[in-house]
Amino acid sequence: MIETQISILINRKSDIELTKNCVINSKIQFPIFICEYEENFALNFTSDYEEWELDKAILNCFTDYEFTENLKKGRKEIRLQISRYQSELYTDGWGRPLENPLNETKYLVKKSKNKLTRFNPRITVLFEDKEQSYYVNIVDGVNKNTDEKGFLLLNEFRNKDTNDKSEILKDRLYKTPLEAFHYAHNRMESIVNNDFEEYLKNKKKEIRKRQRIPRKRVRDFINSCNENDLDGILKNLDKNFIFKKNVKWKTESEFNGIEEFKKYIESKDQNLCCIGFKIRSSWNINLPFSITIGVKYFPDSTNKDNITLKYRQYIFEFKDDKIIRITEEK
Repeated sequence: MIETQISILINRKSDIELTKNCVINSKIQFPIFICEYEENFALNFTSDYEEWELDKAILNCFTDYEFTENLKKGRKEIRLQISRYQSELYTDGWGRPLENPLNETKYLVKKSKNKLTRFNPRITVLFEDKEQSYYVNIVDGVNKNTDEKGFLLLNEFRNKDTNDKSEILKDRLYKTPLEAFHYAHNRMESIVNNDFEEYLKNKKKEIRKRQRIPRKRVRDFINSCNENDLDGILKNLDKNFIFKKNVKWKTESEFNGIEEFKKYIESKDQNLCCIGFKIRSSWNINLPFSITIGVKYFPDSTNKDNITLKYRQYIFEFKDDKIIRITEEK
């Protein structure tokens, strides 16, 4: 047999008779000990089951109260408390130890008032790092068949509506504005998704527009090198332009200023012109600062027996739509 020790602590002496009658009416078939202290009373007894019906009987006597197991900060007055305890030494009918022996305390406190939760009708949605505003517009509604009053959503989520002609969504009558607010999230989801797709399309258009001139500068430079067009090579360079050649990430040579670079292009040591560069398909674009491209070429286009492709990488750096630096990596 599993015994449960039950204790009821009553904090108001005026409640002792009411609580005692609850216990009596519950027809407890065990001796009940009533102990009186300076400030309270305690009812203690041991039963062969948990006597859960007693909780309901107490609540029927204290209609404005409820039981809770967790007392929050700034706790309310505890009218009474009821504890149940089963020893870990008890076993079930088969001699096995109890898996979860009972050990709990409930507190009878004043019922919490249903506090109206306020909310902002504006919902902020992030499109990457951009904030977009959407609005939940709620109006009073009534079910004409039952005269039940409630709230309805307007089919307008992009603006804070002030137009009486806006469409009313009549698929559901909400009991509270908060309930309507929660359901609005599902209603606006498809609208937000469509707006996000449009945002991505516009972003791609803006990126292509922003990249158009720098990409053209890169293509013009490579084409001018292939055609040995000195004016075309120098056309889009900043006056403080720097050209640097790296081999295995170590600087081999560097030319500062357009005049130095021009002398290099006109020298027999140059290896930029008439080589036949082909720009590879993958561009690493980090605007407004830089574009990195790969090129491929045959080292000797006059020698048909040598068909081994070579590769280089060029990093173009920009300022005010001018090329301020090119770094060649081999």
